[in-house]
Amino acid sequence: MNINHKKISHFIVNILKSISVPKGDRELLAASLVGSSLRGVDSHGIRLFSHYIKCLLEGRINHKPKMKLIKKSNSIAIYNADNGLGHIAAYKAAKIVSSMANKTGIAAIGIINSSHFGAAGAYSIKIAENSCIGLSFTHSDSFAIPFNGMSPFHGTNPYSFTAPMKNKKFLHVDFSSTSIPWNKVMRSRSNKINLNKEVALDKYGKFTINPNKAVSLVPLGGKNYGHKGFGLASSIEMLCGPLIGMQHGYRLLSMLGPDFKTPRHLGHFLIAIKINSFVSKKKYFEGIEYYINDLKNQKAAKKNIEIFYPGEKELITEKIRKSKGIPFDKELASDFKKIAKKFNINF
Repeated sequence: MNINHKKISHFIVNILKSISVPKGDRELLAASLVGSSLRGVDSHGIRLFSHYIKCLLEGRINHKPKMKLIKKSNSIAIYNADNGLGHIAAYKAAKIVSSMANKTGIAAIGIINSSHFGAAGAYSIKIAENSCIGLSFTHSDSFAIPFNGMSPFHGTNPYSFTAPMKNKKFLHVDFSSTSIPWNKVMRSRSNKINLNKEVALDKYGKFTINPNKAVSLVPLGGKNYGHKGFGLASSIEMLCGPLIGMQHGYRLLSMLGPDFKTPRHLGHFLIAIKINSFVSKKKYFEGIEYYINDLKNQKAAKKNIEIFYPGEKELITEKIRKSKGIPFDKELASDFKKIAKKFNINF
């Protein structure tokens, strides 16, 4: 079944209100989760809401954090999330770093003492909405093997890049440094479907398509070229760990528990580049338009398929889902029904 995105947002906000999450924070979390699901990023959208509720109730996530800037120069800042919701910290930091970049041309902000922040793309988009190119990174606990390894070491460490286009459109990239996110494994278990080949490993370090046997993920690039995904994950680890004074991902508490009381102290890193720092806005937008037009004029490999610019499919999906609703499978519907029953709030 499909459910209207406004109804979902209203439900999320009401649940958060019942556990005393501040009003502005409630709306930001709903914006991140629902916005990601509207774009088709189902692994990091509303599907994770029940997880965040568990973390808020058991104490891992501080529901009333005192987030603040603890360091700021013209173009560098550090934002302390006080172990609150990572989505809230990242949205607030995106606003800060965009403001800085619009004054200095380029700026970066590190977010410390945070928690899982959902889809990295939500925050590079927020930066792009403020006339900047946005980049967004985070690390996480161990899910992916190092290249030539057999045990989890890196997180799925995503990379997101968003460049403003005309008419409120964006060239948008958001992907993990593994071929699939771990949530894909969890969903495959729930829906009893196999994984794709050569994306996950079992406890013996062998490839498996059985999600119930999967214990780790392979770096982007797979068996022969996984050094590329491994290198990407490593560079993101440096930005979100050592550079801003956080532990690297291997030393973080597991997102999956069993400890849901102790804060995880994640790090995130955002960069904003003012689009008219180097050339005029007119010339920038002309350049983007030339690129898109030339790309769309390329010949497709097969008939009846189209070459999309990065972010175009997400834009199409968002338009469809705003009209027809966000899809709910049995697992997601069950999660929301359990939350509704627990808090006695209709859904």
